[in-house]
Formats: sequence, C-alpha cells, structure tokens
Amino acid sequence: WVQYLTNKFGSSSSGGVKYYLMDNEHGVWPWNHRPIMPTGQTMDQIRDRILAYAGAVKAVDPNALIVGPEEWGWPNYFRSPYDTYMGGNTDRNAHGGWDYMPWLLNQLKLTNNATGQRLLDVFSLHYYPQYNEFGEGDSSVAAQLKRNECTRDLWDTSYVSSSWIGASVQLIPRMKSWVNTYYPGTTIAITEYSWGAENHISGAIAQADVLGIF
Repeated sequence: WVQYLTNKFGSSSSGGVKYYLMDNEHGVWPWNHRPIMPTGQTMDQIRDRILAYAGAVKAVDPNALIVGPEEWGWPNYFRSPYDTYMGGNTDRNAHGGWDYMPWLLNQLKLTNNATGQRLLDVFSLHYYPQYNEFGEGDSSVAAQLKRNECTRDLWDTSYVSSSWIGASVQLIPRMKSWVNTYYPGTTIAITEYSWGAENHISGAIAQADVLGIF
C-alpha cells in the first residue's frame, strides 16, 4: 500500500503522503470493529502492531512521519484496551503496574535504542471533555459556561475536571512530560477533539479558545 502511494504521489519529502497514523482509537476496537477485534488488545499486542506497521512504512518511505497511538480518551491513556474492555488491571499488573501511554513510549524508545530506527515521530492522542455540555444540542447557560471553562482541561495544571474523570487532565503538559521522560525528541499532537455546540456561539468561542491553546 505504501509503495502504491509513493509510486502515485511521490515520497513524503517530495510532496507525497507525509503522515501515517497507526490506526485509530485502539481502545474502542471491540465496539467499533467487533467482528475482527472482539476483545481489547494487550499492551504487547498494540506495541507489536505499531512496530510492524511503522517498520513497513519506513522501509518504503524512510522520511515519512509515524503518528500514534491515536487513543480516544482518558481511561485508555492509563489502561490498555484489554484492561478497559475486560475490566480490572490484569494487563497492567503483568507489566509492573505501568500506566499504558508511558509504557508504550518507553517500549518504542527501547526499540529505537536497540535498532537505531525511530518508529514513532509524533505522539498523538484524542480528547473529548466528558461533560453533558459536550453534546451538540445543549446551549443552556450552564452548558455554555462549562463548555467555555473546561478548555482548561488542555493546559491548566490546577484545574480538576468535574466530569466523571475527577482529576486534573492537563493534557498538553501531561503529554509533554511523558515524552520528555520516556521518549525525548518525539513531538505531540491532539488529532481529534470537540467541545460540541458547533452550531452555537458558545461552541465557536470554545473552538477559538482551543485553537489559541494549541
């Protein structure tokens, strides 16, 4: 497939496809792709898939940028698709109690050290604020106020989410810290997000704020 793309459009450094995402939201595969992925994948399985597919991309187009893991949200930043699907911490306990994203970054760094080849260029996550106000149709005053307040989930280390998350998300500082600790030199990206109400002024204000934060 990568060979086809480079034949048709040129290499990534010559105007061709620049980014290759290592699939999408592994944590929800058992729901979105149940016929072919009926249970959540373990940490090892996701790592091995990323290494295999990223290696295949780089073998054809060495300058292409690999983006991943494109995980959907808060629970799967810390627990593998297997653990979030099955419940419990079986996979986490089998990996020394590591949080999932730091473990994955560390594993990819160890592979980089062993082979001399970087197989993750951009550390990417998705984020959706887990409030009722996120919904498209809620334009009540309370929803507007929460929608425009909770963009702080992205950056404010003192802001605690009042959603079921119940913790300080501080997503951008958190991602930077993980990368700096476990795989220096990797850039970060938030490649999917929404604060809802895109047909209402409060949604437009939230979107403008998010772009300013980025």
